[in-house]
Amino acid sequence: MSKIPLPTEQRVMLSNVGWQQFEQLLLELGETRQTRLTYLRGKLEMMTPVEAHERCSKLIDSLILVVVDVLGMPIASLVPVMLSNAEIGCATEPDACYYWENRPFQLEIDLTQDAPPNLLVEVALTQSKLEKLPIYAALGIPEVWRYVTTAGEDMLKGKLLIYELQTDGYVQRSNSPAFPFLPAERVLKFMEQSDSMSLSSALRLLRAWLEERV
Repeated sequence: MSKIPLPTEQRVMLSNVGWQQFEQLLLELGETRQTRLTYLRGKLEMMTPVEAHERCSKLIDSLILVVVDVLGMPIASLVPVMLSNAEIGCATEPDACYYWENRPFQLEIDLTQDAPPNLLVEVALTQSKLEKLPIYAALGIPEVWRYVTTAGEDMLKGKLLIYELQTDGYVQRSNSPAFPFLPAERVLKFMEQSDSMSLSSALRLLRAWLEERV
């Protein structure tokens, strides 16, 4: 007897969508919408996350908040947020963005006026129909974490790809540029521990590991 497939992200691609149409769609969908949007010069992808997607995103957010707490850094955690630049026709709505400073919460950041966030986090259970890294590069995001996995029993055993923005695009790194002591493998270990034991236990182990290195 075949297994019933687990629910996963739903992605829809639209073409020939003008910027004004995109902005009007944002207004019509409203602030409480579940759909995440990515826009690139006339192409619009609409993605609906599921519980597994949100769980992975929240775990990574928990890890980042512990890291900056141990370091005593200021942080603004925007989860999620729309990043847009009308001048180059790009917009994206990742799972989370972080500024290493105190700033008020915003649902949308206009990157023609504001500085880009220091770190962007993207979770993907399915492959995007748009290549995201060129969009992030065009928006000037200095560091990107992409957690790639699939919905299922082993969704917390995915892979984390860390990218640093250079002059000609992103270069993959084994450690976070913002936190050089933090390798991708330690983030993955935290994800697995939060599933095999408990989130509180995984966070305590993470904090102890960080305090030995900071």
